[in-house]
Amino acid sequence: MTEPTVKRELRERFLALRRAIAPAERREKDAAICRNIRALECYRRSECVAIYATDGEEPDLFGLWGEKRFFLPRYRADLKRYELVEVADRERELVAGKYGLLEPRPELAAAAPEFAARELLFLTPAVACTKAGVRLGRGGGFYDRMLAGAVRPVIGVIYCCQLAEALPVEAHDRPVEVVVTEEEVVETTAVSSMN
Repeated sequence: MTEPTVKRELRERFLALRRAIAPAERREKDAAICRNIRALECYRRSECVAIYATDGEEPDLFGLWGEKRFFLPRYRADLKRYELVEVADRERELVAGKYGLLEPRPELAAAAPEFAARELLFLTPAVACTKAGVRLGRGGGFYDRMLAGAVRPVIGVIYCCQLAEALPVEAHDRPVEVVVTEEEVVETTAVSSMN
């Protein structure tokens, strides 16, 4: 089997597991994930945090809203990449964007890439993660490119059903230093300096 075929099959399997979580159970799991994130020293010490708007099946991190300065990704079609934008008022400053996901309004200024790489703690969605820090995304490489220069820890946020024993990894894949689920916080073997 080719690498793309293996990844496609893994994505289908883990997305199906995530999709099968009932709404009431999902809300409980999301609250537990937010509690586990709050307990992280790197989160407590960070002023600026990059989060994402859930697609309805990913863990919902909006339970953290108001605790930090939050930055969300916005797709730039002209550059074929995402940029990060600070959002203070999610009710007024988020609109439907690429793939129907909520993203910052087009008129809001994007953070400088150097600032994002140096100052932001990244809470990153994933299709699956391993305890070694391998992250499987949706396949576009958007997050790998956005995370490439990140100085602070990158945190993969998943449900425990998305924790994999092993995943294929390619040279461009950006590992995560921490994996947070509703049941545990895993410092991965990809841990670099956390401070």
